[in-house]
Amino acid sequence: MKVENGHQFDHSGLPSAGAGAIPTHNVPGLQLLASNMTGANGNSDFNVLVYWRLLLRHIKLIASVVSAFAVLALFVTLLKTPVYRATAVIQIERHETRFTQSQGVETGEEGGRGDGEFYKTQYDLLQSRSLAEQIAVRLGLLDDPRFVPPQSQGWARRLWGVVSAGPSEADALSRRRAAVAKFASNLVVEPKRGSRLVMIHYFDPDPSMAQLIVNGVADVFTSRNLERRFEASTYARSYLDDRLRELKAKLEKSEAEVIAYGEREQLMSAGLGDNKSTLASINLATANTNLSNAKIERTRLEQLWAMAQTDNVYGLPQVLDNKGMSANREKRANLAAEYQQKAPLFKPSYPAMVAIKSQMDELDHQAAKIIAVVKDSIRTQYLAAKNQEAELEKQLQQFKSNLINEQARAIQYDMLQREVSTNRILYEQMLQRAKEISVLGALDSNNISVVDPAERPSTPHSPNLFRNLLVGVLVGFACGIVAALIIEYLDNTVKSPQDVETRLGLTLLGLVPATEDEASIKAALQDRRSNVSEALRSLKTALQFSSPNGLPKSIAITSARPGEGKSTTSFALAKICAEQGMRVLLIDADLRKPSLHLAIGLSSSVGLSSYLAGAMQASEVVQRTDIENLFFIASGPLPPNAADLFSGSKFSSLISLGGEFFDLIIVDAPPVLGLADAPLIANATGEVVFVISAGATRRDVVGIALKRLGMARAHLLGGVLNRYRLDRQPYGDVSGYGYDYGYGTDAERDSPQLERSTESSAAR
Repeated sequence: MKVENGHQFDHSGLPSAGAGAIPTHNVPGLQLLASNMTGANGNSDFNVLVYWRLLLRHIKLIASVVSAFAVLALFVTLLKTPVYRATAVIQIERHETRFTQSQGVETGEEGGRGDGEFYKTQYDLLQSRSLAEQIAVRLGLLDDPRFVPPQSQGWARRLWGVVSAGPSEADALSRRRAAVAKFASNLVVEPKRGSRLVMIHYFDPDPSMAQLIVNGVADVFTSRNLERRFEASTYARSYLDDRLRELKAKLEKSEAEVIAYGEREQLMSAGLGDNKSTLASINLATANTNLSNAKIERTRLEQLWAMAQTDNVYGLPQVLDNKGMSANREKRANLAAEYQQKAPLFKPSYPAMVAIKSQMDELDHQAAKIIAVVKDSIRTQYLAAKNQEAELEKQLQQFKSNLINEQARAIQYDMLQREVSTNRILYEQMLQRAKEISVLGALDSNNISVVDPAERPSTPHSPNLFRNLLVGVLVGFACGIVAALIIEYLDNTVKSPQDVETRLGLTLLGLVPATEDEASIKAALQDRRSNVSEALRSLKTALQFSSPNGLPKSIAITSARPGEGKSTTSFALAKICAEQGMRVLLIDADLRKPSLHLAIGLSSSVGLSSYLAGAMQASEVVQRTDIENLFFIASGPLPPNAADLFSGSKFSSLISLGGEFFDLIIVDAPPVLGLADAPLIANATGEVVFVISAGATRRDVVGIALKRLGMARAHLLGGVLNRYRLDRQPYGDVSGYGYDYGYGTDAERDSPQLERSTESSAAR
């Protein structure tokens, strides 16, 4: 990893944003500190597989919690008093008498929106306090010590009981309340869905008591319902009788008022009311009709009189219909014709002509008289019609006044008559209801009946061992899961290869299984076919592919804290590489707590500190080990300040010089945190392998260590997860890292010829 100079870091140690800042996606430690709780895919999406592996990892904890809850449920079940349940079945029909039905009393089932309220009311009545008290009194439960155990009394109450020679009223009330409370807590009403049947359950340690009480509930509830219906019918009859007496008196009073008012105001009841004709109204209608006819007649005569006053008098109907006038006109027409015939022959003075003219004048005089008579007749009729019209108008006004006066007096009369009609209707309806209720009151049946009385229970209803165990197991499983999640949330250590790759951002180079102790580690390293040896060979192979040029020339192996197995890893890797024919130089650079010299069995009197201090040359501190091709530089005498020795250029020179004589240089560096040595060594070496102890090192600690290495410009090849417990991981959690493939049979593994062939192949 290349880091340019001039980076700015904030107070938390992270690079600040801006020019020259270290990209967090290139530094595993910075990436971890930026997002420490990402999922397997680098995000926080829910992953079922991750949680499944989590549960499998804590399967022993979950199993322990489940077992504890199951044992607890078992003890609770065994210690709990058995409770028996007695059940009675009753049937509740939805029918009730309706006293306000307009067509009569109707009984039967009434469906609709009132059904739910009706049945809910019945269920509440079954659990009512009054019913419980009645049952307790009827069955004698208040004095039964099995139902209401005697309460402990103080000395004052006992003394008062002795003085009063009997139970006090407060004691009786207390026992009654205790009985009601116990009854309410042990009674359960369960309607059967889709039917009118209701199951009544009662729970009690005594099966006989449970049977007795539940049958008492059914019987008392049935009888109380019948009593309520009878009381309702009796109350209705009594109420209707009272109302009948009131209505009858009111009807008689209203009828008397009508008669008295009619006599006083001289009104006829048959001629009053809506849509009824009275004498005044008839007279008014007749007068109105007569006036209309008179107006028509007067108008006709007026027109005739106007016509008579014109020259067209001969066109009057009276003139045309007059027989004398017709004869007159006929004679005159004949005389006129004769006169016209003789006019050419005789002079007007001729006697014959004068005689004709005289006759014609006489006829004209007679016609004038007739017309005058007709005119007088028309004028007389016209004046008579006009006078009659005026008289009829006066009469109409008089009739209007009479009708208005009558209507004003009839309003009160009509009100009295309507009150009489209303009272009569109410009285007749109430009388009919009273008769029907009297008949139906004796015929009405109870709508609640007992279908199945309770039998004495033979087996306890609770506690249910299977159900309690099931509940205990489920609750324990839930609590175990919660405990596992809490532990997982609080556990911030690196536990799996997925944590190394996804949460730390490191390339996983190897996975070293855990061993029991130090002796087991040595034995595992001696056995080339052990899981530890195979894991370290896999680590060596991964390092070969960690760079384009193959295995690096120098590698620093470090960890975040002491005791994570970096020294063992360094020695094992050096040993494996040396056994494969490589010239390997192993340097113990931990100048504070060195341990490699003990594992190799060499002296640490001279070593790296002697060379860095200038006391000895490099060739003088290199020691040959018992392993072929493996050379070792011990830590040497412990200096007072190891960081000062690594600050110079001698360690870098040693790495450069060793690269000319050795194929691989492995440096066992001290831990990163708290010390300045590891960053200096990592900078000089260049390539770094980070060792992490599985289940012991926290992720935030690793992140801080990786950040320090990144600041030292060290190139991290990857991480090694050490002390990984394969037997504690669920199947699939170490997919790709397992070592259970193994070899063939024991005879094949112990074959000397196969071992020699393998060694020669490795040497080549």
